[in-house]
Amino acid sequence: MKGKNMDVQKLLEWLKKYDLTELTIKDGGYQVTLKREGQPAAFPHQSLPGIDEAVAAADGTCEPVASAAEPEDAPDKPELHEVKAPLVGTFYRAPAPDAAPFIEEGDRVEVNDKLCIVEAMKIMNEIESPVRGIVREICARNGATVEFGQVLFRIEEPS
Repeated sequence: MKGKNMDVQKLLEWLKKYDLTELTIKDGGYQVTLKREGQPAAFPHQSLPGIDEAVAAADGTCEPVASAAEPEDAPDKPELHEVKAPLVGTFYRAPAPDAAPFIEEGDRVEVNDKLCIVEAMKIMNEIESPVRGIVREICARNGATVEFGQVLFRIEEPS
């Protein structure tokens, strides 16, 4: 019993450390959800137009979708759906180190197709596509730590 209590204490520390308001852990037949009231941090929880792309470009992990010189409603530019990290963890493109990646840029995906894994606390969280379309950008490096809300993929949805 004491060992489980220590695990819950660690989860509570993560809520504070990463300024999360909610954390859900699933393992086998059980699920634990911890919620914390309070003001969430503005940066990880708020998307500001142009800022996400600038931060990603400065990181060197992903190019901005549109530059300031181009109008956002340009008819020849397709709308890209951003798939963002739902939690902090390690990004993996494949189910195992020696396996082929789930997807590559240019691949067609359907809703619920597996895109990647984000490992957090030794739990492998499979990230699935919320839309159907063509993967235009993979914005995270394999094995890199990703932050909550960080763009992982950009998918072009059919018109």
